[in-house]
Amino acid sequence: MSIESSLPPVPDGGVTLPCLAQPDHNRDRPWPVFPSVKPDNWPEGMQAIADLIVASHFPMFIAWGPELRLFYNDAYAELLGDKHPAAMGQPYPLVRPELWPQLQPYVLDAMAGQSAHFENMQMHIQRNGRLERRYFSASVTPVHHNGDVIGIYFVLSDTTSRVLAEHRHAFHLKLSDTLRGLADAVHIMEAASCLTGEFLNVGRVGYGEVDLGERTISVDRDWTDGSIASLAGESRPLDSFGPAIIEQLRRGRTLRLDDIAVDERTAPYAAGYASIGARAMVIVPLIVEGRMAAIFYLHEQQPRHWTDQEVALAEDVARHTREVVRRARVEESLRDEKRVLEMVYRTGQALASTLDLETLLQAITDAGTELAGARFGAFFYSGQDEHGERLQLYTLSGVPREAMDGLGKPRATEILRPTFNGEATVRSSDITRDPRYASLGEGGGMPPGHLEVRSYLAVPVISRSGEVLGGLIFGHPDAGVFTERTERIIAGVAAQAAIAMDNARLYEVAQKSARERDALLQSERAARVQAERLSHTKDEFLAMLAHELRNPLAPISSSASLLSMQFKDEPRIRQTSTIISRQVRHMSRLIDDLLDVSRVTRGLVKLKLGVVDFRDIVTGALDQARPLIAEKGHDVQVDLPPEPVYVRGDQTRLVQSVANILNNAAKYTQKGGRIALALDPGQGGGSTTLCVRDNGSGMPPELVPSVFDLFTQGARTLARSQGGLGLGLTLVKRLVELHEGEVSAHSDGVGLGSSFTVKLPRAAAGAGVDGHPGSPALDVHAAVLERPLSLVLVDDNADAADSLSTLLTVQGYRTAVEYDARSALRRARAERPDAMLVDIGLPDIDGYQLAQQLRAMPETSNTVLVAITGYGQPKDRERAIEAGFAHHLVKPVDMTALVRILESVGAAAARAGQPA
Repeated sequence: MSIESSLPPVPDGGVTLPCLAQPDHNRDRPWPVFPSVKPDNWPEGMQAIADLIVASHFPMFIAWGPELRLFYNDAYAELLGDKHPAAMGQPYPLVRPELWPQLQPYVLDAMAGQSAHFENMQMHIQRNGRLERRYFSASVTPVHHNGDVIGIYFVLSDTTSRVLAEHRHAFHLKLSDTLRGLADAVHIMEAASCLTGEFLNVGRVGYGEVDLGERTISVDRDWTDGSIASLAGESRPLDSFGPAIIEQLRRGRTLRLDDIAVDERTAPYAAGYASIGARAMVIVPLIVEGRMAAIFYLHEQQPRHWTDQEVALAEDVARHTREVVRRARVEESLRDEKRVLEMVYRTGQALASTLDLETLLQAITDAGTELAGARFGAFFYSGQDEHGERLQLYTLSGVPREAMDGLGKPRATEILRPTFNGEATVRSSDITRDPRYASLGEGGGMPPGHLEVRSYLAVPVISRSGEVLGGLIFGHPDAGVFTERTERIIAGVAAQAAIAMDNARLYEVAQKSARERDALLQSERAARVQAERLSHTKDEFLAMLAHELRNPLAPISSSASLLSMQFKDEPRIRQTSTIISRQVRHMSRLIDDLLDVSRVTRGLVKLKLGVVDFRDIVTGALDQARPLIAEKGHDVQVDLPPEPVYVRGDQTRLVQSVANILNNAAKYTQKGGRIALALDPGQGGGSTTLCVRDNGSGMPPELVPSVFDLFTQGARTLARSQGGLGLGLTLVKRLVELHEGEVSAHSDGVGLGSSFTVKLPRAAAGAGVDGHPGSPALDVHAAVLERPLSLVLVDDNADAADSLSTLLTVQGYRTAVEYDARSALRRARAERPDAMLVDIGLPDIDGYQLAQQLRAMPETSNTVLVAITGYGQPKDRERAIEAGFAHHLVKPVDMTALVRILESVGAAAARAGQPA
């Protein structure tokens, strides 16, 4: 009988082996005989093979005779599991029915006398009652005796670990490549679930968000192979899965359940698991800040033995995905913060560029709607119209005005009264569940035709005088859109709206007064006095406007510095922070020019006179103007005499004057232009002359005589690419005249360039110096403080205080923030800080009074007080020093100056702590 005919395919349900004819004397037992040990009467070749098998550490076996009866070693016994030792001497197809269809072709080849082998074949072997997926490489060799093939010699190598490692490595590469191109957290988790499910051949994979307060698990989206239902959109109570399971997950331990129905931890809760169609599962908890925030799960409908490799891969995917999601959310947060900063900056630009009420309020409404994430926003203005109505809809954003026309005027309901009476901000996550909602409309609820609103936010807009100017109202059809952070941001927007409206009103008054003054110049003395008063009001307005504009620049500047420090290795964030810082400096220069013009025109500037070299003035001015010159790519030619050219003047103010002329030349000269500076020392005790020429846009003849007048500028495009307020040359003229000099301008016409000439009296070398002593030098190289410097920041502008506090914390200082003076007094008495950074304009008592009280307290007698304020005039500095401040800094704070002060405070504190 041939071997092939005696080895039929194994049918479903088992294997049937033929009964072979045996000699009469052996009819009572099958041939050959395989006891638990090899018989001594085996042929010598078979004895040698048997000895080799027994001694080997690799899994080996012989399948002997037509029935392929087994003889194997201990290493193969491990693969048999609970089938050993009963398998010894049994036909191989009966011992391994699950593998027989897969191995039968190799057996037939070997029994035909041909050796065979295979590499990394995947097999599902039945062992210890479980079906295991393993990978093997094998050599299948025929065993000959007397020229016949009498058996098969198998040598196996278990390659499961290596193959799975290769597969896992390829999977992680694919996972990394896939997730690298995704920025949204939901898409990241979807992709990770899909890849894991397909790789492990799992029915369902997904993420669940855990709410420990509500004790629920919610699934937003998941992946299935189609054999099991999705859990997307469902929420389940934690208690339905069993306390032992939840406790294990809360401790950060991965859960492996091969059969939920028989596991003692889950059997009592089988109904909960049956409701989600799961019989076997792996759950990896995601722990964030010590609490279980989410889970990554693998579900099967049938019992499944999860291998250590599968569990490890699930843990790897969970950790990898968690890190990618964290980075995506950080980047999303940075994008959101960037968007907020840009919107605040644009709002500040609108505030600085126009005083038209409607334009300003539309910009404020649009910015507030975007910053709040609202579907629509509106500003209701409290001012009488031509019909005598007080409350009127002024601006809208996100919705056409027609959508509001049929709703009538707002009424003083429980919802609206706090806003229009200036009582408080109203924020509701779901206005339809608010008890005050019932008073909105006839019979309760929204009026017919009203926009769909659930999230609601309303902030009153209150003038500095306390007058309620109106209210900003925002809505969204979804619940829970507006947060506490949203409320703080919109409160800042409302404050800007109040400033804008006050300024617009003041500007309107100033403009009206100027027109009336021109008409009354020829009238009697009373009219002239009135006109002079109005002019003074205008100057006061400009000074006040400059002060108010400093406040929004302080948090912008601090936030930009913080971004630059924390993300110095991120090119896009560093570029963004550089742009913001550069624009803040530009706005600060505009404000300084505005203040300087106001002070000069009122005769409040005091010069610190001394003998200076005019060449140093020119060099210093070039340094200040260099960024703009470099940006425009101008060619600058400088002609200075080799010998000193002495003049008598205030070096800072003279550098400012020449820098303004250079900036003006750079601004109005096309890119790649030429600017020439020539200093003529003059003769004897005469005048020295500086001439600045450019080949820029030039000036029409009618503009030249008034070029030094206040707010005068050349023609500009709608893009306003040159910028500025028309203050620089006015300031130059006033400062040069204070130095007993003169300045003039000339141009041959439009497109033919311009020239500016400054003449100053010469002075003899070595003349005395007038003026006032500056601040004492800061000793920053003394003793070093071994602990963080303790600081308290006091400012009612939360954005300015918080951003500066964060920036100082990053630099190693220990900071605390208070938003009013009384809270600051309590904290200072309790903590005794090394230094306090105090705003002057506080809501309860001002910074001057706070400083006096701090100086009177023994707990803070050694605390260094630093005034950080928008009031920057000399009289403000003098008043601060008198009140007890050691230093006076103007917003936005020069961080270099502030750090020098704090280093001095630290050195003094260190000296005070040293032994005598």
